[in-house]
Amino acid sequence: MSWEHRPEIFKDFIDAFSETDFRVIVGGYLNTQTQFYIPSVRTFLKIFSKDIEDHHHLYLKLFTSQSILIKNGIIELTEIGENEDAGMMDKIIRVAPKYQTFLMGGDTPTLDHEVDFPARLHQSKLHFNDVVLSNETKKNIKPLERLLRVRPKLKELYEIKKRVSTNHIVVFSGSPGTGKTLTATTLGQKYNMDTYVLDLSRVLSRYVGDFEKAMEKVFDRLDGQNCILFIDEADSIFTKRNEQVNEAKDKYSNQEMSYLLQRLERFDGVVILASNVQDIRMHVDKAMMRRISYIIEFPFPLVGERLQLWEKSLPENFTFKDNCISEIANNFQLSGANVSSIVSELLIEAVDNEITEIPREMIESGIKKEFLKRDSRFMVCPDQSPGPLLVEQRLGRAAVHNGRRM
Repeated sequence: MSWEHRPEIFKDFIDAFSETDFRVIVGGYLNTQTQFYIPSVRTFLKIFSKDIEDHHHLYLKLFTSQSILIKNGIIELTEIGENEDAGMMDKIIRVAPKYQTFLMGGDTPTLDHEVDFPARLHQSKLHFNDVVLSNETKKNIKPLERLLRVRPKLKELYEIKKRVSTNHIVVFSGSPGTGKTLTATTLGQKYNMDTYVLDLSRVLSRYVGDFEKAMEKVFDRLDGQNCILFIDEADSIFTKRNEQVNEAKDKYSNQEMSYLLQRLERFDGVVILASNVQDIRMHVDKAMMRRISYIIEFPFPLVGERLQLWEKSLPENFTFKDNCISEIANNFQLSGANVSSIVSELLIEAVDNEITEIPREMIESGIKKEFLKRDSRFMVCPDQSPGPLLVEQRLGRAAVHNGRRM
């Protein structure tokens, strides 16, 4: 970083750069426009190595793919200009922009500090205790909570740690909007763990090998860190391997699955896979299922949970008129995500109208819009309604025909 911010430090190098021996032994480049000296990996090792043994030690420690500086994206090794064939020794060292800011007194960078990193830090303003879940889901989450609570202690208990798996894979299974991402995020916050959500659009590629490169970057960065890797729609990448390979795409799909299985086996961390499919065991490779620690179901909220969602939805000083939410919770099949979306619009309208008491007609207008988005009819549908009607109300009319889960 010093060569970019304080080029005068390298004045002697600029003077000596015209000598062939200097360029061969010390390396580096001279900027043709500014005449500033740009050090390379070779320059760094020449300055800081005492002898050839120290030279090799520093190189392995700082500049290989397993280096903490490289894995965490703290430094970047890049070519200069058109010198694309430069070997590792002739690459230049740049400190990542967020770490430059940090070194000058800024905030500590998060693990996703690079723009192109395939996973993003996900945070919530809510606490885990604010999340509305069924009693069965709360009970099934207890072992996961115990794992998150104990995991930091294992680092100091060597004899126990070597007998406990370092990778823990958990499945959150449930229809959209039932709180899977929110639960993972708030659980992480409760136990001081950041939650990084994988961006599938950044890892899925039509080019062979791109998927493995992107996933390796995520696994390398998060390995051993106090965080959770959350993969939504996980069934789209953890599919069953094809026993009969008829096309090239089947071959590459099998290779990707084999890579994921092997990489997860070596991963030191907690991975939560979220899925919307009815029975993930029918969709995921058997070898993957053997590696899963827990499968936790997130059912569609029933009337009791829906009432809690409505009761917790408004900020202080706002209320629902005539306590109408008991009837609304009973009559309309809405998930937590649906309620959150409706209330967001209601609050905007309430502020605009300068009211703090929200009437039933405003709520029902918001419900109609939400039902229109998922292609459900606006109608009264309590939990005792026939199955096909519940599916249509919860997931839309198309779900009745394709057998999607509730």
